[in-house]
Order: sequence, then C-alpha cells, then structure tokens
Amino acid sequence: MKINLYNRDGADLWLEKIKEISEHESEWRLYVDQKHLYCLQYLRCIGDSNNLEAVDPSGGPMIGLGDVFTDGKYKIIKIINPTTFILWEE
Repeated sequence: MKINLYNRDGADLWLEKIKEISEHESEWRLYVDQKHLYCLQYLRCIGDSNNLEAVDPSGGPMIGLGDVFTDGKYKIIKIINPTTFILWEE
C-alpha cells in the first residue's frame, strides 16, 4: 500500500506500508525519489526526539499527529522517527 503526498518541489514523495502491527495499526515509512533526496535530508522535526509531533520535508507536506489521508481511511497516531509512522486504518 502506498499513499502519494504532494510536494511543492515536484518530488515523488510517499508513505509506504512496511508492517502490520494489529488489525487497525500498521507501520509506514516515508520515501522520496532519488532526484529529490534533499527533501528528506533537510526535513524539519517538530517536538523533541522522545516526542515528535510533526515532520516537514523540504517542499512539504508537513505530516503531524492526527493527520488523515485517503478520505479519512488512515490517521497518523504515532511518529516513531522522522521517516517512520504508525497509522490507524479504518
């Protein structure tokens, strides 16, 4: 499963499911195409290393706790690190 994200810099940026945790929770990772690696190299973190609240890749989008994707089907419930997230799936 893949969720494409809009990026102002024209990067192909997406979240990809990497592991099922439970019936409604899964682990996802943030990826970018090879031409736009700087989008993740210059990613901004909001919060501290023990409690990330949001991450903001260069060119966006900002991804924060509570954000929903795919018409509300997926919701960010935890940010493990700047490129790894736990999503709740309806």
